Amino acid sequence: MITGTIKNKVDKIWTDIWAGGITNPLTVIEQLTYLMFIRSLDEKELDTEGLEVALGMKMDKIFPESAVGQSMRWSKFKDKDPREIYDIISQRVFPAIKKFKNGKLPDFNDQGELIEVDESETADESKTAFSRYMEDAMFLIPTPQVLQKIITGLEDLYTNDIKDLDMQGDLYEYMLGKLATAGQNGQFRTPRHIIQMMVELLQPTPDDQICDPACGTAGFLVAAADYIRKEYEDTMTPEQWEAYENTTFTGFDTDRTMLRISAMNLMLHSISNPEIDYKDSVTKQNSISSKYTIILANAREVFGLTTRNRINKGFPGHTPLFLCPEIRAVRHRMAA
Repeated sequence: MITGTIKNKVDKIWTDIWAGGITNPLTVIEQLTYLMFIRSLDEKELDTEGLEVALGMKMDKIFPESAVGQSMRWSKFKDKDPREIYDIISQRVFPAIKKFKNGKLPDFNDQGELIEVDESETADESKTAFSRYMEDAMFLIPTPQVLQKIITGLEDLYTNDIKDLDMQGDLYEYMLGKLATAGQNGQFRTPRHIIQMMVELLQPTPDDQICDPACGTAGFLVAAADYIRKEYEDTMTPEQWEAYENTTFTGFDTDRTMLRISAMNLMLHSISNPEIDYKDSVTKQNSISSKYTIILANAREVFGLTTRNRINKGFPGHTPLFLCPEIRAVRHRMAA
């Protein structure tokens, strides 16, 4: 639950970004998501290093072991001079996360040129979805001073308020509540408690194939993933874990910003290679049939601004397919 103190701190970060000249709420969320993602990668690396010590064995790392690679870690740069932080993030960290593949960040050579992760490890196209939608991403924090305020605010928030608490979803929900333009581009925010209700009604399992045809920030997919972990974590087989990290969850959207945010959000929740794709799910460009066992979505998101003549005729009567059996009754009562 987001408390008043946390809301005030998020509002302060938001105001600092706004004062820096970024006034589009979706852009603010995107830039904050980049920084939250960068911090989460370092947290995962710290956990891996702890496991290495405990188990006495070498493990795969996210960050390159070079001096430049280690300098990209949040814990290494967060207390540096603002100008140095800005240079590290804008010239190293951000270009590196745009090329993030297979759980690894690329390194840089002595001339400052990026050395991409070995392409031989990414034969499956789905494993490159994240980097594909990050290609046109832009780091828009305008000055070192604004960036330092954001980093200081996030560090205070994570260290003192949400450390060791699974409040990522609540934090996103509060930030998304600031989207004054929601609905103008066919985007509709689904309240978190409604998402949780729908997931609990459908009771997804590790063997399901789950799709949100208009995924937005991936709220439905994250909730389904959390449900599966809560109910089945102790009994899942290695094969099920492999599917969980790679193929269980699929999301489509027609907004590349949303695709970037959803990919990062899923990766923050241990879904390493989410199947995220640019697709208008209800139009004739979508030929997928009978692939998924569960569809979770906001029907207004799915149809958005799609016109009737573009809707795939596979949808009976050109009307929404309601998204869980209990809700279908609402449709029939409304039609009566």
